[in-house]
Amino acid sequence: MRVMKITLLSLLGAVFATTATPAQIPTPPTQLDNSEVRISYAELKRLLVAARPIGEVIPESPPPLPAALLSTIYHVDGQSDTITAEMQVQTFAEGWQSVALAGSSLGAVQIEPPDARLVVWQDQLSLLTDQPGTSQVTLFFPFTQPFTTTLAPSAVAAIEVKALPEGRWLHLRHDSKDIEVKQPGRVALPANGGEITLAWAGSSQPAALTSVSDEAILTAATYTTQVVPDGSVLTEGILTVRHDPPLQISLTLPPESQLLQCHVNGELIRPAIQNGMTLEIPLDESASENGESEIGLSFTATLPALQPTEGELDLALPQTPLFARQIDWNVQLPAGFDLTSSGNVDSVAAQTDSTNGLHLRKSLCRNQQPEARITYRKRSSN
Repeated sequence: MRVMKITLLSLLGAVFATTATPAQIPTPPTQLDNSEVRISYAELKRLLVAARPIGEVIPESPPPLPAALLSTIYHVDGQSDTITAEMQVQTFAEGWQSVALAGSSLGAVQIEPPDARLVVWQDQLSLLTDQPGTSQVTLFFPFTQPFTTTLAPSAVAAIEVKALPEGRWLHLRHDSKDIEVKQPGRVALPANGGEITLAWAGSSQPAALTSVSDEAILTAATYTTQVVPDGSVLTEGILTVRHDPPLQISLTLPPESQLLQCHVNGELIRPAIQNGMTLEIPLDESASENGESEIGLSFTATLPALQPTEGELDLALPQTPLFARQIDWNVQLPAGFDLTSSGNVDSVAAQTDSTNGLHLRKSLCRNQQPEARITYRKRSSN
């Protein structure tokens, strides 16, 4: 125990100064003035509290932060199309508080309890609450692949995989690091938050499915890429594949791209994703008379914002080992720019005011990725 050294005169002054009355006469100095006394800190504190005037209230110190997200557990089930996020929130201060739960790039389809106030605040899905203490919130997200969200900082953060589809595993990417979850259980996530991407990997198709081979030909493909002033890019494509037996084809998205949707013969599917970028798309035996299947594809990317007068940007299409007879590519920028291109594609149509874009084409190729550097210049008003 810490021992404090204090002079008797100082102690008596601290204890009795507030309790003395005007009628009391100070004690004259004695030969004990230079004496010392040793007491514990606890005893000193008791004496000081006893000397405090009656009714005095000591204000409590404010909490270091008004509210916080204590824990986040994302539940992924191979038999479900929904990701469930269970979150524990703690409010320390009185009044309304805002607690960030996740990024707002993907909205929740349901929340529990239903009366919880979920809002978009500063680009985050946030909980608004005026209730002090601990509360539980559960968010339900559609498991569209790849599933990308931004984690809010949380001391306890994890993904719990309840079940895996047959022959598949969960691919997790965070901060350019890839993790393969091949057994049910929990995987820790970074407490400081950040963007994560989830997708099923591997193949659940029967062994009769073959990989890409000469049994399939990409007879035609048409892509349209739109670029808006802030640099956001949307690419949509229709691919026609001629094949006889059921097979599985691969499409590798351009770097830094994210899949939006994939359709096969008009039906929405969720392809397996290898290494975060390569789509494994199963094609059943074709029901068409000419033995063709149609694949619909859309994906996004983000480039630097367009310059107001002139600049350059690099664009690319998916790569596939299939032999391709012809790939047509329409590139569109905001109105008012003159466009030229270079790369491994050919320009087959001049720019027109109606489309404000370029028509590019690549023919008779295999396992090549169409790429173009687009040069744009503000059109003169003269």
